[in-house]
Amino acid sequence: MEHVAHKHRAFGDPQTMSPKAGAVMGVAWRDSLAVRYTFISIIAAILPLLVVGILYDRHAQNLIASISDERLQRRLTAISGRMRSFLDARWYSLETLASYPALSTMLKHGQLSSQQDHLKAVVELEADQPNLYGILFYTPDTKLVRSVPGQAASGPPYWGGGQLATDTIPSARTRNGVVIGPIPPRHGQAGSLLMLRELVDTKHGVSRLGQVALHVRLASLTELIGHEDETGLVVPVLITPDGTAYSSIGLPVPLPDKLIRGEPILPGWVPALGVKWDELVTPLGRARMALIGVVIFLVVALPWLFVSLSRHALKRISQLLYGVAEVSSGNLGLRIPVAGGDEVARLSSAFNMMTDRLQNLIRATVEMEKMAVLGRFATGVAHEVRNPLAAMKTSAQVLVTGELDAERKEILTAFCNEIDRLDGTVSDLLKFARPHEPKIEELVVGDVFQRAMAMVATDAKEGGIALDVPETCALHVRCDPSQLQQILMNLLLNGVQAMPDGGTLVMRARYEGGRTVMEVCDTGVGINPEIISNITDPFFTTRPDGTGLGLAITRQLVELNHGELGFKSRLGSGTRVLVRLPGRTEVTR
Repeated sequence: MEHVAHKHRAFGDPQTMSPKAGAVMGVAWRDSLAVRYTFISIIAAILPLLVVGILYDRHAQNLIASISDERLQRRLTAISGRMRSFLDARWYSLETLASYPALSTMLKHGQLSSQQDHLKAVVELEADQPNLYGILFYTPDTKLVRSVPGQAASGPPYWGGGQLATDTIPSARTRNGVVIGPIPPRHGQAGSLLMLRELVDTKHGVSRLGQVALHVRLASLTELIGHEDETGLVVPVLITPDGTAYSSIGLPVPLPDKLIRGEPILPGWVPALGVKWDELVTPLGRARMALIGVVIFLVVALPWLFVSLSRHALKRISQLLYGVAEVSSGNLGLRIPVAGGDEVARLSSAFNMMTDRLQNLIRATVEMEKMAVLGRFATGVAHEVRNPLAAMKTSAQVLVTGELDAERKEILTAFCNEIDRLDGTVSDLLKFARPHEPKIEELVVGDVFQRAMAMVATDAKEGGIALDVPETCALHVRCDPSQLQQILMNLLLNGVQAMPDGGTLVMRARYEGGRTVMEVCDTGVGINPEIISNITDPFFTTRPDGTGLGLAITRQLVELNHGELGFKSRLGSGTRVLVRLPGRTEVTR
């Protein structure tokens, strides 16, 4: 009863399991099948909707924020402020130039005299600003009398002669002066505008002395409106008096579908923001269709996913149910495939371990019963057979001694030999049924090989068999000396008997995984693969004169010495027998 209870606890008694094992059978949460399926279901159901919802909401919020009137109006106010500040700075520069008295003399003569060097320096300094192409001076009848080029000046009227054609260009008068423009880009020259101020002599009555103009880069003004925002849906432009829209780099662009206008910076000059409605509606429509598609996909995919997971779980559980039915019917050789580390995999592994232990327990029980029966049988046979055999042998030996007829003497001698053979069979039976415990010693493999080969040398020579044994082998083996000698003798004699027409008998040894592996190889007839698993069973033999105890005793002795016996054979190509016993690689002196 204690033995049965111990076995029950080994397989996992619920009363002996830890508290944490009650929930998921001792499986970590990350390996739990229930947790995994729940997590997958939640992620599959919620994550796509959350992602799409967040992306859609963020996109919609960005669009709403980018096109809201309040934000756009603040942006337009900032643009107008920057542009007015730029123009005010230019008007101030123009007023500074116009306030020099010597400027009227220059306009009368068309050039600056040596006494006007200070005016020349001022004009050149003002013209050298990066926002200007140059400074132009006109007579009262709008005739250009002088042009002072700046950093960006090119072509007429600075080089190559010619006038700056402004006849067809719109103009607007302000309280600070006149603005002519925009002069559109043409012939490789960038766009520009003129800011003019008239020179008036108030000392001798009101009389016009001429005009001074700043030739301003149009791009210096338009770049103050800024660039497109990150969405690309709002485009800043500058609307000029002729109805043309200019981009931030001073180039004409098509008018957007919808314009939100700001405060004019000059008469007819209005900064505006164009909204691309088509590009606004299209992403919203795409996002809506994507959201609908995801919902439809989830409606179809989630049931399929849950059904697939359920089928997979039921399939694995069905394997366990089938295994239980097979074991209950007596099929202890069934093993369930183990995949993964979840509860079902742990249960499958436990099931396989249970069947292994049950099979080994039944096998051990059967072997014990067989050995017990065989021991009683062998003892009875030895008692009932050996005494008559001893008497028969004694009588036969007496008859052989007094027999003078050669033929009868030969018959009696053969009779004595058969009695010895029968006695040897009884001895083998007793050895198998009642083996003695091994006396473990540390032996040198080379010495054991030499002794074993010496004992079979005569039989090998008579059978035309060549012996191949290493002269020295420093490996050590831990085993009972007499039992190891019997093991090797049985294997060598089997090899000799497997080569009736001669061959080669080889013995080798190597160290592998903490064990000494000894090999006995022959080039004989080999073993049929169908019976190789039965050749160590008691009383199993393929020879008419065999008892079937040789290899059975060999396996028993190897296992008693904590070793393993293995066979590798191919029919018609010989057999290799491997004996694995505890050993070492170095010799202890």
